[in-house]
Amino acid sequence: MEQVNQHSKFAKINLPVFWGSAIICVLFYAPMVIFQESAKGVIDKLMFVVTHSTDWLWESVAFAALTFSLWLAFSRYGNIRLGGREDKPEFSTFTWIAMMFCGASGAGLVYWAMVEPIFYLQGPPFGIKPMSPEAGSWALAYGIFHWGFSAWGTFTIPAVAFSYMYYVRKRPYLYPSYACRGLLGDCVDGWVGKAIDVLNIIGMVGGCATALGFVVPMISRLTAIFFGVPDTLGVQIIVAIAFAGLYGYSCYQGLYSGIAKLADYNTYLSFVIVLFVMIVGPTAFMFSLFSENIGIMFQNFLRMSFYTDPIAKGGFPQDWTVFYWAWWFAWAIYVGLFFTRISKGRTIKELILNMIVTCTCCSALFYLIFGSYAVDMIMNQGIDLGMVLKESGGPGVIAAILQSLPLSAIVIPVFIVVMLISQATGVDAMAYTMSSMACYEIKDGQEPPKWSRIFWATMLLFATIGLLMVGGMKVVQLSSVLTSVPILFITIILALSLYKWLQEDFGEQLRPAVLTSDDRMEVQATACKRKTAEDTGVSVG
Repeated sequence: MEQVNQHSKFAKINLPVFWGSAIICVLFYAPMVIFQESAKGVIDKLMFVVTHSTDWLWESVAFAALTFSLWLAFSRYGNIRLGGREDKPEFSTFTWIAMMFCGASGAGLVYWAMVEPIFYLQGPPFGIKPMSPEAGSWALAYGIFHWGFSAWGTFTIPAVAFSYMYYVRKRPYLYPSYACRGLLGDCVDGWVGKAIDVLNIIGMVGGCATALGFVVPMISRLTAIFFGVPDTLGVQIIVAIAFAGLYGYSCYQGLYSGIAKLADYNTYLSFVIVLFVMIVGPTAFMFSLFSENIGIMFQNFLRMSFYTDPIAKGGFPQDWTVFYWAWWFAWAIYVGLFFTRISKGRTIKELILNMIVTCTCCSALFYLIFGSYAVDMIMNQGIDLGMVLKESGGPGVIAAILQSLPLSAIVIPVFIVVMLISQATGVDAMAYTMSSMACYEIKDGQEPPKWSRIFWATMLLFATIGLLMVGGMKVVQLSSVLTSVPILFITIILALSLYKWLQEDFGEQLRPAVLTSDDRMEVQATACKRKTAEDTGVSVG
């Protein structure tokens, strides 16, 4: 490991990337704050045009990403260790998975696990009758699908590409443009590379602001109920600022002292709440409904993956699947870079399967508990959560669900704390990652400057306030869709670049139990000797 002295423990800022992305973010979100009413009308039209004209593209690339990732895991390349022979994982498996899951899902998963099934009961796919028993069979299936294999599959390509570049090729450049070098070559050293990095940071701000645009109103509503005050925009902004202080402090502390500890705490507390709801709720109904919906999802996985509804034009896949895939692509580069920082010593197969399988199971657990509980309230108890959703939005639904639980006076504040920690884990990891991307290089043992981490934490707050002031789910969704369009194509470039590197480094390698960066050097040395022998006519080996 390269030793880094005290004076060089912080990496050097790449000023063109840093200021370029910062200025464009301000130009994108400032009009939302200044021209709130007019911005909303333009946003609704843009959302319709983008989602309905590119639905096939988002779905095709998401499915291709999942397929490529699974092939990579079970190919001989899956045995490649991210590091040398002596490199061991820096975190325990529990902490590693907790950081992956919390960093990529956050409190948004809990929000949608409660709210999404209601939308699907009221407006189910494939022309199914609303609020019917058949609609109930799809109430959880689509939510698990949207937070499942394909979602995590979009994350794996950047995660493996950056990890391979950093630990196997030993390139200390934690920004997307360098990982595109395998396909684009030296052109990433100029304005093309800087444009790629700037576009990715903008996409990450959009994806994170989208998550906070849903979560902050939820936390604000619950806080207002707990303290008995009206839930106004002012309260939402105060909650957002307080929340920014939490994740800003954690981000300031860094990867080991802040983010890792938050992830552990959040995982323990989340399981406590999940277990409590499972015990006091309709446990048998939960598992029965979940089992049926899991079967429906697996039976219709291909249909759901490519559903665009071009004839009936009901809008379901555009409003939901296309939005989700755009959201995940907006997060993909951040997830890939963050997972790179925590996955040293793991194999490619280990990284991919824990992302796609383990994290999908964790996501499904929340739909099993919270989603099934919401469906039971509607279908079995006759509580009209659909009307609550119409009148009070998603935060009102979550408040109604929590207030229906025993010991709600205790459950609500505990839930607020868990949501704050959960989302803070993801946001501070993103701010940390964006500040890393805006550096020239980050060697082993270095971190991005602390002031840079605080700057991006503040930028995320600014973008979130812009979305809150305009208001409406379409506004929040468009933030992801528009900012993630370039990342869709960058992900394709990353996959091709990674494949080319793998072919160059291990194309002729036999399949031992594990391949390391040391093996790569040996393969290259042998190839060099062979070429020299061919040129001189001398036999080797």
